[in-house]
Amino acid sequence: MEGKDFQFQVNMKGMIELLSEHIYSSPTVFIRELLQNGVDAVTVRKGIDESFSGKITLFFNEDQLIFQDNGVGLMVDDMHQFLSVIGQSSKRGELADKDLIGRFGIGLLSCLVVSEEIVVESRSLFKDESVRWTGKADGTYAVETIALLPEVGTRVILKAKPNWRSLFKKEDIKKNVLYFGSALPIEIKLIENDKEEVIVDGHPIWLNPKASKTELLAYGKEVFKTNFLDVFPIASEAGDIQGMAFVIPNKVNTTTSKEHKIFLKRMYLCDQANNLLPEWTSFVRCIINSNMLQPTASRESLMNNALLAEAKKELTICFKDYLKLLSVSDIDILEKIINVHHLYIKSLAASDNEILQLFEDYLPFETNQGTLLFGDIKSNYNTIFYTPSLDDYRQIRRIAGSQNKLVINAAYSYEAELIEKIHRFRPELTIEIIRPNDVLDSFEEANIDDERLQQFVEKANKILKQHYCKAEVKRFEPKDTTAIYIANEESLNNKNIQNLSQGTSPFAMTLGHFKKQEEELPTLCFNQQNDLVLKLLALKDAELFEALVNVLYVQALMLGGYTINKKEMDIFNHALYQFVILGMTNFLPEI
Repeated sequence: MEGKDFQFQVNMKGMIELLSEHIYSSPTVFIRELLQNGVDAVTVRKGIDESFSGKITLFFNEDQLIFQDNGVGLMVDDMHQFLSVIGQSSKRGELADKDLIGRFGIGLLSCLVVSEEIVVESRSLFKDESVRWTGKADGTYAVETIALLPEVGTRVILKAKPNWRSLFKKEDIKKNVLYFGSALPIEIKLIENDKEEVIVDGHPIWLNPKASKTELLAYGKEVFKTNFLDVFPIASEAGDIQGMAFVIPNKVNTTTSKEHKIFLKRMYLCDQANNLLPEWTSFVRCIINSNMLQPTASRESLMNNALLAEAKKELTICFKDYLKLLSVSDIDILEKIINVHHLYIKSLAASDNEILQLFEDYLPFETNQGTLLFGDIKSNYNTIFYTPSLDDYRQIRRIAGSQNKLVINAAYSYEAELIEKIHRFRPELTIEIIRPNDVLDSFEEANIDDERLQQFVEKANKILKQHYCKAEVKRFEPKDTTAIYIANEESLNNKNIQNLSQGTSPFAMTLGHFKKQEEELPTLCFNQQNDLVLKLLALKDAELFEALVNVLYVQALMLGGYTINKKEMDIFNHALYQFVILGMTNFLPEI
């Protein structure tokens, strides 16, 4: 038996719930949809008559809103075809992709989220008659001929549902019209009690190529509530993009969502530029308009496609060109930007050779001599040391400084990669990685007899064994440093495994079985040049010797910035108690 075709049925109530709860994030989008329809109608009429000047007017009457445009208008057939068929857009031909905003043909239904019915009255440019279309939330609609309207165009009449009356107040409508339509190329005015107010003049300052920097910065402050450091234009042929980038004057959190203003055919779309702006441009806030990028169905984000990717590449060039221009035209602004946003500039330099070579001298690095620009570093130090480990840097910084060595803390994102890249581009520079053991190896040998030294190390090792540490005695600067704790990554891992293996859990017991026979341990290096250590070398009292070694061990951990566990803290407190009880100064020998 041959099958019969049936027509899909649309549950209008379900469709409205879908719009309000899943597709549109806010009921205020009905303003955007009305603006879109009005601007599109005006655009079609302007395509027929280039001298035509379009406008949109909003009238208020208690809970009623009338949204009127002087566009091309609709005939009876248009209303049946375009207003009554869900998912069918009235946009046709060449204009649909290039000049018109709406595409999906369901925007008008968003009005049913806030109004029980939609009344559309229109007079077409092509036929001297006026018609009214009334659509209701139950899925029914009616079309009738009415008295001739005074002028060509369309007006949409809405009456607020009780729950949404607040959205129909003049101030709320004004706020939402400016939110969505501030960049539209059309005059928009509000009329209430015969009082007119033009709120959009069709000429946004940020799209005016003749606008001054002062005017643009003032606009940026109004929009983003920030006194920006600078502003510069950005553009891309891909996506037909124009806009402005405002440089933020303060450091920004890398994990915070970045707020921008993204417009599509000059209608506000969203505040996120996902996949459009380079990831390292978090130091700017942008206002951008695209005439060609495509929106998602909800019109609240951009579609991620090949055109978007190409636009991103072109915008990346804009940001790089801006930084290049500053390097020859305004060094003061460039230094301010790098000082505040150097992490983002470094991330760009790490992946872009041209930017690295251009800004190498201006990049700041944290060092054991303070924060220095790389230009000053390479001018004042024959050898540049760096370490990619924060733990290593904490061990090295003070001792290396006393030896007049400059050490860069390259533990931050991109830093080690950046320094290594500089080394490849600047082979004439002596740049070396430094480790704690390198510092230890550079210390002078202790100048005491071997037997006495061996006895001290053996006694100290018995005490330090509980800390999974070994003792050495050397001479180093500064003299006021009693001891330094030196541990590379492997020895720290060994210590942590040993600490864990002392537990009673199955995991801890398993770790105990896998301990190496010959493990590399951290070193506590005592400074023979220090007066306290000299006294310790001569100390005979075993109890005080143990207490002092434990105190110097924990002190060295503190100086190195290491976490001190409960066991170590308890030993430290016990040693201090011993000093109080025994009166340490009475037992320390004269030197």
